[in-house]
Amino acid sequence: MRAASGNTALALGAAAAGIALVFAQDVAPAWTGYHTWQYSAALAIAAVAVGGYALGARKGEDGELGMRLTFAMTGALVIIAAGIASGLLGPDTETVQRAPGTVAPLPDVGAAAFFPVAGPATIASGDTSISLRRRNAGELEIAAGGRQFVGATVVESVPKPAAYVEARDPGGAHLTITQPTNPSFLSPVLLFPQEVPLANAVLPADAFATPALHRQIKAFYFSKSASTAARNHGIAGREAVLFAVDDDSGQLLPGGIGFALSGQAVDLGGVRLRPTLGTYPALVISAVPYPPALWLGGALFVGGLGYGFLRGSPKRRSAENGPPAAAIR
Repeated sequence: MRAASGNTALALGAAAAGIALVFAQDVAPAWTGYHTWQYSAALAIAAVAVGGYALGARKGEDGELGMRLTFAMTGALVIIAAGIASGLLGPDTETVQRAPGTVAPLPDVGAAAFFPVAGPATIASGDTSISLRRRNAGELEIAAGGRQFVGATVVESVPKPAAYVEARDPGGAHLTITQPTNPSFLSPVLLFPQEVPLANAVLPADAFATPALHRQIKAFYFSKSASTAARNHGIAGREAVLFAVDDDSGQLLPGGIGFALSGQAVDLGGVRLRPTLGTYPALVISAVPYPPALWLGGALFVGGLGYGFLRGSPKRRSAENGPPAAAIR
């Protein structure tokens, strides 16, 4: 059997590159580049190279090896087609963040996500799991930092900064916290959904109120890296929250601004605030190539390579044809 030609090597290289680009969607599904024309164009170029070789090989243009490799090229085309369909037709990556104790419908997944209630210890540990409940299917648990494949979609649990805030009046009585802009109106958990420029950085931010004292409070999350810019406040290298306490008219109260470390209570603007810092998960939902298409294409590609190179190798053919006639005599 003759050695592989330059056309064969080029086609195999294009097939391998296309397959790698497609399987990258399963490895890092949240990358937005999969839904760009550049990504689809790269896959289309690989498909043209592979398809052109397969058509020529079927006509005998690359001899016996080419004929055998058409199975592998067909498998590569199936995988590349699945990747193009996912990039062009699949929904863009979406992040779903909800307060503890709420439910979020996920129409692209055909499920509903249940975000469990979380206390200070849960926020601090960051080990909350989210349940996906599907009609006519079993419930799925997504552990912190985990992922689940649901059809042509992958759902990942991504930890996000969060704070459980306890508020008390000057006499030590517990205060109810409300979040007027949050669907979970009475939640004491801040998820910092906004981003604002502050202290030469862009910081996650949130807001809440203590109606009993007529206080409006803004909260800014400082990560360990961001806190180095506030080293004069004694928080360098540690997570902290910057609170700013306003009255109902939006005016900053005297002594109403200051930092608080996790578990540390601070008195600001006539209210005592104690945050517990940690994480609470958000769901990142991304389109991926249809798994059965990948399995079928992968089986054809690997099996086709074996059929082309192993079955057609000189040693294999010699073994199959038996010993030479001279050796028998």
